Amino acid sequence: MMKNTIRIYLMTAAAVAILTSACSTANLGWLRNSDDVGLAFETLRVSPDYRYWYLYLENNPYAVLGLTREYRIEDILWTEVTPGSETFQKVVGLVQNFPVPGSRTYGAYILDARGERIGVWYSSMSAGIIVHPDTKLVFISTGTPWMGGDGADNGKRD
Repeated sequence: MMKNTIRIYLMTAAAVAILTSACSTANLGWLRNSDDVGLAFETLRVSPDYRYWYLYLENNPYAVLGLTREYRIEDILWTEVTPGSETFQKVVGLVQNFPVPGSRTYGAYILDARGERIGVWYSSMSAGIIVHPDTKLVFISTGTPWMGGDGADNGKRD
């Protein structure tokens, strides 16, 4: 009798986990690699349709992204930057010239859950993307090389 009760609890927990994960994937976005996006960042060609942010510190950035004006990021690790400014040029150059160890810097489109382009990405790290369709709030999850790495790097710059 006890074994059956445990099995029922385990099967219920598994079903809840599956349903929860299925519901949470509804807002998942992703990156689609693009040489054109990489080249645009390398040549500092910015779109007037985007707002731009960089990840971490101005003197030690790990990514730069642009989002269409209706979307935004609200995260203390991301700092909005004016495209074409000296700071923008600086952070793009640092991201380009100092990839995390074992990686290379690349460009990508940021896509929402429907596969629509909502922005551009420039980094040597991959990212998890969640887009809240109602608030247009974008959440970006990356490794944390500035905290000692995420298993893919040693947290030091080349």
